[in-house]
Amino acid sequence: MSTEAAIPGLETGKLFSFADWPNEEIPLVSVGVYTVWMGEQLLYVGYSGRNLRPHEIRNAKKAKGLLTRIKSHRSGLRSSDPFCIYVCDRFVIPKLDNASLQRLAAGEQLLDGLTRRFIRQDLSYRFITTDGSEAARKIESRVRAGVLAAGKPLLNPA
Repeated sequence: MSTEAAIPGLETGKLFSFADWPNEEIPLVSVGVYTVWMGEQLLYVGYSGRNLRPHEIRNAKKAKGLLTRIKSHRSGLRSSDPFCIYVCDRFVIPKLDNASLQRLAAGEQLLDGLTRRFIRQDLSYRFITTDGSEAARKIESRVRAGVLAAGKPLLNPA
């Protein structure tokens, strides 16, 4: 399948919950594009594997690319992942009540934990693999610009 023909899979392909892990369908090492969904709403698009070389993919011994990126998003750790910051800012913080704010202030609760819980309970993703990072970057740009029927992603539109 050509890269262009694979784009609809980012909207209509198999949907995976962030709660279900590990995902054996994601290659150990791969370059590709993924979309993140909250129900029918497209939230985010990204790509991974920018610096992967063909020999690294063929001789994979350690996870790189899509698998590590999606795992990072699933972690909810804001310090290492802009996606997690966007999710926290747009969906987690606005829903905090006074009791939650007091627990945060007392160090009894962390925003990373709340973000992780939200991602795992409420978000899902789709992915496609590509032959290289240039193709992945182009697809990501097209999705950010609104090529899918769902329109532009809420959190990172072009």
